[in-house]
Amino acid sequence: MMQLISTVAALVGKLLDMGAFGARLMLNPKFVAEAMSAIAENCDAPVSVKCRIGVDDHDSYSELCDFVYKVASGSPTRHFIVHARKALLNGISPARKSKIPPLKYEYFFGLLRDFPSLQFTMNGGVTCINEVDAAIQCGAHGVMVGRFAYNKPWRTLAFVDSSIYGASSINVSRRQVLEQFQLYGDSVLGMYGPNKPNIRQVIKNKVNMY
Repeated sequence: MMQLISTVAALVGKLLDMGAFGARLMLNPKFVAEAMSAIAENCDAPVSVKCRIGVDDHDSYSELCDFVYKVASGSPTRHFIVHARKALLNGISPARKSKIPPLKYEYFFGLLRDFPSLQFTMNGGVTCINEVDAAIQCGAHGVMVGRFAYNKPWRTLAFVDSSIYGASSINVSRRQVLEQFQLYGDSVLGMYGPNKPNIRQVIKNKVNMY
């Protein structure tokens, strides 16, 4: 574990020197491959890369394929989580970056076709369980649901186990969930000092439980 921490710290130092973080690293697949190799050497778990389909004007399908090929061939990475929008590096907020560029799911499904030995999880714009199921039926190895699950947790997650994994329904109500969460919330309020966390921070993602 200490070796892994040391490796990650060294990588962060290189990133600081390069002035490159997040989606900008798609412009440097060689470094991404080196970083994933270094992490994999000191980690027992498989490594994966989460990326966009492109960055600014570097948004062609061929450039995306080049990124995936160079990372996969230069490291043990065999799993990519692909947000089907390109990233804009012009200073707009993360929330707007997740809405303004158009979704191009055809890029994602092209990767499934052109890299059959790799695994790809789809991300971006998924708003219901039916869309998750449709993506899996079309070959996606997984689906990552982010903002919608956070903003509408009950609508998004209440029936995942039965709808996607075929598990038996446990018939838990929202009231029961919130009652259990209250016990948890009471136990962590002020855990790290006065108002750290405070009640607003604890219940923020439970406001939209519908």
